[in-house]
Amino acid sequence: MNFMELPPEPAQTASLPLDFSKETVNVIRTTLRNYIELTSIADNKANVLLSLNAVMIAFVVPLAISNLEVIFAYTLFVPLFFLAVTCFATIYVTTMVLVPKGFEEFNDELPPGMPPSPFFFGTIQDMTLEEYFAYLHRATQDKHTVRHHLSLDLFYIGRRLGEKMTLMRRSFLIFRLGIFLTLLATGMVLLLNYLQ
Repeated sequence: MNFMELPPEPAQTASLPLDFSKETVNVIRTTLRNYIELTSIADNKANVLLSLNAVMIAFVVPLAISNLEVIFAYTLFVPLFFLAVTCFATIYVTTMVLVPKGFEEFNDELPPGMPPSPFFFGTIQDMTLEEYFAYLHRATQDKHTVRHHLSLDLFYIGRRLGEKMTLMRRSFLIFRLGIFLTLLATGMVLLLNYLQ
């Protein structure tokens, strides 16, 4: 779709009437702000979990390499294996939280005749300043179209936030389960070595 196309005539967007009251628009704005703050919190949690696992790997790998004889003599490679799998799986899932999604899906799902949002950075990233101002002016002529873009922004940010929170839940579950299995394996290995 050419982003520089003129917005459709009001008759074409009449199939999507969004006659919001001022209070509804304020609620949508507040919800958008909350979604953005929650997205930032999810990203911060992902960064903390990513850093923690990277530090654990950076600490354990040199220690394990310098003590390979002891590790194999006391079968400590079993808990180290659990720890390594935990760290790498957690890092993999956590990076999926931080990876930006493709811009194409946002504009591909627009209703027929609806111009891309002038408020979405993926739409305007390749425009010059003059092109953007001209497009913004044309795309905001119809209040129904503007309200529809506001609703779409709420939908897409909410959907992405839901994906991020689901991935963060998985990351924490993997991390908790992995640390538990690592500690359990360490305890069992130490107990077996003590009993021998």
